[in-house]
Order: sequence, then C-alpha cells, then structure tokens
Amino acid sequence: MFPETARKERRKHMMVSDPQMESVGKCIISNRKSQPGVMTVRGCAYAGSKGVVFGPIKDMAHISHGPVGCGQYSRAGRRNYYTGGQRRR
Repeated sequence: MFPETARKERRKHMMVSDPQMESVGKCIISNRKSQPGVMTVRGCAYAGSKGVVFGPIKDMAHISHGPVGCGQYSRAGRRNYYTGGQRRR
C-alpha cells in the first residue's frame, strides 16, 4: 500500500484496529481522542461546535458553560467572521 520509505516513517501511526489494545494502553499515536478540558494540539468537540455556532454571531454576548481549555481553543479562531452589515456567501 505504501512505498517502503513512507512505511518506515508512518509505522507508529498505523496498526490493525483492535478494541482490546485500548485497555492495554497501546493505541494508534495519531488517533488518540482529546479529552474535554485538556489542552492538546487538537481542540475537542465543544471547541468546534462553539466556533461553528457562536463564531459568526458577533453582535451579542455569548455565554456558554464548558471546560476552560476547550473555551480557549474556540476564542477568535474562526476565519470567516461576520462583519457588520456585510454578508458573505
């Protein structure tokens, strides 16, 4: 499936899917799910949904309840902001 050089580089990121490996503590390195509230390179579902729902609406105060770490990721990270009276399509 992969050339030999790519296979060597990606070896830690690929394995046969086996639910029992999770209990042993061995997991695919690139597929670990982030836990809500823990600051990781990836955001969590709370941060993503907060950015999608609250991101475009800028003319009101947003109050939501969630982990602090997740809230940090959703703060000012959206590229397509709503700007005043202009509508983007």
